[in-house]
Amino acid sequence: MQVADFGSIDARLAEARALFERDQVARAEALVRELAARVPAREDVATFLAEMLRSHGRLSAAAEAMLALAEARDFEAGVALRAAAFARECDRHAVAGRICNGALASGSNTPELLVLAGHIARESGDFETARTHYLAALDAGADPGRQNVLGALANTKRYTDPSDPDRVRCKAQFRNGAVSPQARAAAGFALAKILGDLGDVAGAVAVLREANGTVRARHPWRADDWQRFIVARQGERVAGGSGFADSGFAPVFIVGVPRSGTTLAATLLARATGARDRGELRALRFIAERLRDGGHLGSAAVMAEAAGVYRMMARQDDAPAHVYLDQDPLNFRWLDIAAAMFPQAKVIHLRRDPRDTALSLWSQEFAHPDMAFAYDFADMAAFMDGHDALTQHWRESLRIPIYELAYERLVSDTDTTLADLRAFIGAPVREPELSEGSAPVQSASVWQARQPIYKTSVGRWRHYAPYVPELVQFGEPR
Repeated sequence: MQVADFGSIDARLAEARALFERDQVARAEALVRELAARVPAREDVATFLAEMLRSHGRLSAAAEAMLALAEARDFEAGVALRAAAFARECDRHAVAGRICNGALASGSNTPELLVLAGHIARESGDFETARTHYLAALDAGADPGRQNVLGALANTKRYTDPSDPDRVRCKAQFRNGAVSPQARAAAGFALAKILGDLGDVAGAVAVLREANGTVRARHPWRADDWQRFIVARQGERVAGGSGFADSGFAPVFIVGVPRSGTTLAATLLARATGARDRGELRALRFIAERLRDGGHLGSAAVMAEAAGVYRMMARQDDAPAHVYLDQDPLNFRWLDIAAAMFPQAKVIHLRRDPRDTALSLWSQEFAHPDMAFAYDFADMAAFMDGHDALTQHWRESLRIPIYELAYERLVSDTDTTLADLRAFIGAPVREPELSEGSAPVQSASVWQARQPIYKTSVGRWRHYAPYVPELVQFGEPR
């Protein structure tokens, strides 16, 4: 193409951006699609098209736009990496996998691409393929500290051999004083997981104490700030009205203290009913924080607009469903806003023995600052107290139904529990394919949610109590 042609493309792309900023979305999309057809290898054109589509809930179309770019560029390593990462962010793991596979087949075996391919396979439940990619990434020179390959690798299987090379790798990284404290801590959580699988509880606890202490020093959490937030939320009033109701859209919010079973409950319910599992959608927290920070909670007009945004982000552009599941456990902070936007919404509230929950939290490294309480038992107790106070307030003040679900019942009497949940959410009785409705799992429960139902996690804290006496302070199930 001649230089003048590129100038024309740039001008037209600028015009499309201006149209989009003026909310003339249809005209902007038509123009960008015309440009993409003319110059399919232009990354800025394809990326703008994809971002525009994603911003309007059309995540499948957005991921396909990035696939088309990768194909036009013959799966060039850098382009493929960015395209696959974008598709993964859209929870379109099948498309992201196609991009990675195309790049790997073309010889683009960079460590970054191999790590991303491993993440995509692991989050999709293909743990053997994930291991293959992670090991290839390490062989290709991936930095285990910067990319946390070891933590991902440790969550692809259950360990039975004390001489497993993964243990050796994790221990070497954990004891490597030349790497950053954060990298050592990440290796420590991976090593502790392996030691726990092997039954070396004392060894796992020793590693976890050091790893948690390192992360907490870098990411402190303030219980007094949390308490002020809880009190403020109980006193805030949100505008609502029956006019927001949409009988064709039925959101179900699955909430609770993190690691209490929300991912497992959503995964099983989606399989049993065909409900669309959107994973930890993060849409409600995004909307709620902006409504609250902007002082818009009392505006019915703004709340109605926010409801439309959430509905678009949940429905997306894949096959429609009778029910949409949002399994972000921290949505318990915003249930009044959910109820105001959607009077037809329902809530499933998970409860689990707090000692098992605390142990599970303490055994994981979390990427999000909202989880900074998880590295100290006193912080966990304060967080759980705030959670209990706020959910009790919602039960007393909200009109939407809240189903109290015990994790222990879910894993011990699964069929009956799922039948009760199906009746609660009003889902049709049918037997879907196992994969239908299931979302990729990007939370810390990625391994557990893909396994057959097992009960060994119930009462697991008892094996650790001699080495972690702090667990006793959490008492009986609340």
